[in-house]
Amino acid sequence: MSWRDRIDPELAGEFRGVRFHVERSDTTGGRRWLIHEYPRRDRPHAEDMGRKAREWRLQMFVAGDDYDRQRDALIEALDAPGAATLVHPYLGSVTAVASDVSWRESTREGGVCTFQVTFSEAGQEAYPATSIDTQREVRQASDAFETALADDFAERWSVEGLLGWSLVAVQRDLDQVVRGLEDVVGGVAEQVADQLRAPAAIAATVLGGYDRLRQAVLKPAQALDLYGGAGVGAGDAGAGRVLLTPGTPTRAARLLRETGTGSDSVTPPVADTPARRQRAQNTMAARQLNGRAATLAASRLVGETAWTSREEALAAGEDALALIDAQMATQAPITDAVYATLVTLRAKVSEDLRARAVALPGLTTYTPQATMPALVVAHRLYGDATRADEVAARNRARHPGALRGGMTLEVLSE
Repeated sequence: MSWRDRIDPELAGEFRGVRFHVERSDTTGGRRWLIHEYPRRDRPHAEDMGRKAREWRLQMFVAGDDYDRQRDALIEALDAPGAATLVHPYLGSVTAVASDVSWRESTREGGVCTFQVTFSEAGQEAYPATSIDTQREVRQASDAFETALADDFAERWSVEGLLGWSLVAVQRDLDQVVRGLEDVVGGVAEQVADQLRAPAAIAATVLGGYDRLRQAVLKPAQALDLYGGAGVGAGDAGAGRVLLTPGTPTRAARLLRETGTGSDSVTPPVADTPARRQRAQNTMAARQLNGRAATLAASRLVGETAWTSREEALAAGEDALALIDAQMATQAPITDAVYATLVTLRAKVSEDLRARAVALPGLTTYTPQATMPALVVAHRLYGDATRADEVAARNRARHPGALRGGMTLEVLSE
């Protein structure tokens, strides 16, 4: 088959259903190149900006006893808005727009109208894909909240003028406030007891203790160091070893909620003397520091976790948002700076949950009828045996080679 057999023998084309004959066709294409020329450099740089839109310049005509009607129909088709299918006698069908049109007719050449038309490739309407990094926004909001809560605690905490039993009472109150954190991360109470006159150090210790708990969940490889009190990162400024690990981010968020709200039961003394008024103010400042530090850790936990199921993400998010709401609705005084950062943090955590949790698969259950390896279970559920570790880890199987028959397993729905 030669080229003559692959083109229209009449060299006829069509646009919006109106036929015409082509006398000549010129096509332009190639790629778009941006040439960068630099001062004092002999070698330029050609930057590839993508393929150029193709153009087809057709010299075509309509002829015959009714050429005037064909002319008017073709002019109407070329003037119509939007793209349409151009049937090109050499190239076949393409989607194009008529971007430049001219035509000519004369008395000497009666019965014919000649057109010069430039057709341009229509392509597709597409805009640059943009997305918001919701995890980054949670980090930024968390950093702003951390600064605000530390500054607020430093302004409100003071032991100036307190002596003897008053200092002992302040230390006892502070110990009660951090008791819940002390049960999870050891060494907190001892460190804050040595820092009564340094509010910045107290805040760093409490924040560091909660951060060690978060790191133990997000970075299991560092767990041995954290448990031994030789952690890394933000935790270096805080408490010592992790005594109790929650295992999963969802359980960690629940533990943070319980620990952060546990200090609310610590009652400040009756403020009937100057010393007791200062002690009461310190107790409320310490309670807020503990709750806000737990709120900060829970928010960062939600924003930094690569969630695998919708239920787990929403459960942890519910605990984090509950902590934020508790700090916003507190009866104790709250500064505008702290409140504003809490409002922003809540919005960013909610946006992150909506963006990342909605698209995740849900949780379901599967009960094997007989004892079988996790490889077999993963293949039956997903057609992918490589997900065996996921099944075994989610159900904390003692041995992935023998998942007991009759035991209900928690698995992802897809």
